[in-house]
Amino acid sequence: MTGSILDITATGPDLDPAIHGAKACGLQVLMRAGLDVPPGFVISIEAATQMEQGEDPTSLGPALSRLVQGVDDPRLAVRSGAAVSLPGALETILGVAPGSINEAVRSVAASAGSSRATAIAAALGLDAVPPTAVVVQVQLDPTVDDLSGAGAAASRDLITGWRHATGSFAWGVSGDRVMAGEVPVAPLDEIDGRCPAVLSRLRSDLASLDHESGGPVEVEFVIASGKLWYLQFRQLAVSGVESSAVVPFGGAIIGRGRPAAAGSATGRLTTSVDEALEAIDLGHSVVLALVEASPADVEAMVGSAAVLTVLGGPECHAAVVARSAGVPAVVSVGGLGVGSDHIMLGGRRFDSGAELMVDGTTGTIVSATVAP
Repeated sequence: MTGSILDITATGPDLDPAIHGAKACGLQVLMRAGLDVPPGFVISIEAATQMEQGEDPTSLGPALSRLVQGVDDPRLAVRSGAAVSLPGALETILGVAPGSINEAVRSVAASAGSSRATAIAAALGLDAVPPTAVVVQVQLDPTVDDLSGAGAAASRDLITGWRHATGSFAWGVSGDRVMAGEVPVAPLDEIDGRCPAVLSRLRSDLASLDHESGGPVEVEFVIASGKLWYLQFRQLAVSGVESSAVVPFGGAIIGRGRPAAAGSATGRLTTSVDEALEAIDLGHSVVLALVEASPADVEAMVGSAAVLTVLGGPECHAAVVARSAGVPAVVSVGGLGVGSDHIMLGGRRFDSGAELMVDGTTGTIVSATVAP
């Protein structure tokens, strides 16, 4: 099968998202820009689908041998890559030994048939989950020392469209956890204290990629022992919304977080996904507060009036889904504690059912019952 397995290189043939998936194409863009990308190869959508169905249309042996040659005790990252971006929908498997590669490829390809993938595709306005290519790369270790970590960054503000590098980063954790929104993250300035040259290079690279692409872009990246590597590239649409300092209905701001999805909405507070779904079915407006928003929560998120989270950054998968669905969201809310039937915020307790307003443009949370 011609082109079923291709090394991803700057000088190789042009990759096609309809054949090789958007992720592999993005990696090739990064390589052609002269940026450091872990070596890897892509299994085409057709070949990955056939492997998932139990066929063996072609051997991975030659590509795998080239990839791990000279690497001591190699561990591989096996990632999905459909023709369109599906944040958080499909599986990623890290730490794969070369001898387990076939099983990992089949598992990643099969994840296109999961209920999670179906829910996220629907939230993104897709009629069905497209099949996926599979990207295999040498895995970097963002936990190896105190100069290692992972993050995601955009060339422009995701809400206002202002041209400046913005993003989220965490030391000593893997990128999949950052993108899943399950760990505390900090803005990109966090990098400056340990690796100022890396932060300067990241900002410069983002500006260049934005210029060359003619619009906003986003990357996922790893810092391994003080060296910057890129793991993903995609072009973005940003809201371009002006921020406002107006506090609605005479209430008081009780909390602030990072703006993740523009717009504002009011609703009854709930901290339970199941209760949120019941209230949504009854036609109620719901503000859903969670410690973290997992892919399993997508149905409740997109049906809610607004979403709050303790963890995660504006680049995490849940925030991307909220923006796509037009649901205002604020993440990394400072001091937010989420209980089974209440939240603690601004030193006050708010029980389930309390009316809150969430402004995903400014990152503020307002209560009508607290005096300004």
